[in-house]
Amino acid sequence: MKMINLFDTNLKKAVLLIALSLLIFVLWQKGLETSYQKSLVNLTNKVLKITDKDTRLTVETDNGETYFMVYTRVNGQRASFPQETGSLLEPFIIVLSWQIFMFFVINFKKAFKLFLINTVVFVLIQMLFLIFLTNFYSSEVQKFLYNMMKDSFYIVALILVIKDNMLYPVFFTKDIQE
Repeated sequence: MKMINLFDTNLKKAVLLIALSLLIFVLWQKGLETSYQKSLVNLTNKVLKITDKDTRLTVETDNGETYFMVYTRVNGQRASFPQETGSLLEPFIIVLSWQIFMFFVINFKKAFKLFLINTVVFVLIQMLFLIFLTNFYSSEVQKFLYNMMKDSFYIVALILVIKDNMLYPVFFTKDIQE
């Protein structure tokens, strides 16, 4: 029995990807962002607790604006400073939309493997950024990496999508794939 592929044209695939992206964005606005923020902060705090007991992150909201608040020591003095969450968290919508899309266009096992690899890599990069954020002034190398990563999460998400599309070209016609 041959399985029917509902998404056999590039147009159908593009429409599906756009629909999934819109759905994820709506869910993001309805609370998925808050859950992701808290999860990312909790994971990062677990790593920070191992290395530095004086440093932690929280998610705080003030006048409708949500941000990460960093509590740490700088030159022996307690310090705290905010970091906006938008450019750090929003690219996860791209990664999540793409990974769910892959379940519709390639086989489940490959899609699941890509989902695990890409989401873990993306979350680890974001955690690394938050760790660098907490020690921003303690090392020139950390300061350089922090500045380099600050607005690069959209690029990281795009690289993951391009990598997947190179491994499993889902937007090529059948003539090209054969």
